[in-house]
Amino acid sequence: MSDFDYLRKLFYLTELLEQEKTGTADSLAEKLDVSRRTVFRYLDELRTNGADIGYSKIQKSYILQNNFDFKKVFLQSAMKWHSNRIIFNTKTNK
Repeated sequence: MSDFDYLRKLFYLTELLEQEKTGTADSLAEKLDVSRRTVFRYLDELRTNGADIGYSKIQKSYILQNNFDFKKVFLQSAMKWHSNRIIFNTKTNK
């Protein structure tokens, strides 16, 4: 999976969390076209970056419980990665 696809899926996941429309882990895996295990990895990635994510048994959906700003967090992360790449004059393998 390309970096773009990965970020696109994380962004879509964040939108679903904000709308409280993820569904169960299985239905979320289907929506994102990934495995159930990858859904949990994505949720953990968002949590690591400040998202407070819970699960509502009533709504049968994962929900975002804070004002997590995906664009801000991951833009800052990308800028830091790019800065380090310039400082250390490294290239990425594609």
